[in-house]
Amino acid sequence: MQIPLFPASPRFAMTTTYTAFGVGVGALAGSMPAVTRTAEIDDFNLGLAITASTLCTVVMLSAGGAISRFASNRTMLLWALPLFALFLVATLVSTSPWMFYIVFLWLGLMFGVTDVFMNAEGTAIETDLGKPIFSLLHACVSLGMPVMALVASYLSTQIGPWATGFVAAGFFAIAWMQVKANVPSRSLALGRTARLLGLPNKTPMVLLGIAVGLIVAAETTAILWSAKLLDAAAPELAAIAGAGAAFFGICNAVVRVQGDWLRARFGDLPLMIGSLMVAIAGFAAFGFSEGFAASVASFAVIGLGTAVLVPCGIALAANHVPGNRAAGISFIAAMSAAPRITAPWAFGWLITATSFNFAFSLFAGVLMVALILIVALRNLKN
Repeated sequence: MQIPLFPASPRFAMTTTYTAFGVGVGALAGSMPAVTRTAEIDDFNLGLAITASTLCTVVMLSAGGAISRFASNRTMLLWALPLFALFLVATLVSTSPWMFYIVFLWLGLMFGVTDVFMNAEGTAIETDLGKPIFSLLHACVSLGMPVMALVASYLSTQIGPWATGFVAAGFFAIAWMQVKANVPSRSLALGRTARLLGLPNKTPMVLLGIAVGLIVAAETTAILWSAKLLDAAAPELAAIAGAGAAFFGICNAVVRVQGDWLRARFGDLPLMIGSLMVAIAGFAAFGFSEGFAASVASFAVIGLGTAVLVPCGIALAANHVPGNRAAGISFIAAMSAAPRITAPWAFGWLITATSFNFAFSLFAGVLMVALILIVALRNLKN
């Protein structure tokens, strides 16, 4: 009897998909200093590029509910994963500003498509199994990201960003094969429940969406700009500039592994409130300390604080619209658009006007607003 190389189950297929997603983020974060040097892009223009790419991501996230009426989660993932790998590699090997801008926008689109349908299928599998596993799936993102961020920063400086892309593409190939073999093609969402207009009271979803937007803006900034901050703080340590994203991801993963137990024990909203307090402290620390080691420690604290915020927010949104989980996720994505899109541009401008540390510390105030919204949402539900 032939023993399969990998377990054959929808849960394992999504485990590889979430891991590949994390590898993609880590490859981008760890290689960013090398890529921007090769493509000759300064901090301000990088902020503009991330803003435009984020807009593409949010557009696709917001369109997920409508797309799900015509294509299943499985179908969309089979299209998105290879395109994600293609545009990730193209971004990493960019040799000019225009090449970087164009492929980075396409990569943003693939981030959005993969994100919405990956999470829609993840929450569906959690429902199928009858037990919380969603935080553990997100732990795979957190584990894939730090490992790849360190690998990427080393490979990019010692060999070249193309080597990082080659390694990352292998993970996407495994995920694609697993999705094709083991993820079921679910029935398409039909009728009023499949549309955003069919949502019940939208006020909780609006509050949740804005809060999630602020959280994702802060989290994305911490990941994508971490290597740039550490590279500026200690250029002689460029080969390990991925340490910020790495420690962020490791601490993220440690909490997410226990995240489903925490969700069952405390509930999603109380857990988000406590986690936001920790993340706020991590960002505030940048205003009081500088240097490589202190910055890495701050990224670690932020990783602890943000670990369960997005999984909890997505789970709340998806469960609010069980008739079309992608629509619930898309709704909060639309509500989160403004902070997610404007934050990278504002951050790039702040860096040029002030400093990395000051700009990072301002995100403590951004997350304070998110905390107020989540507290209001909890009171509204009570």
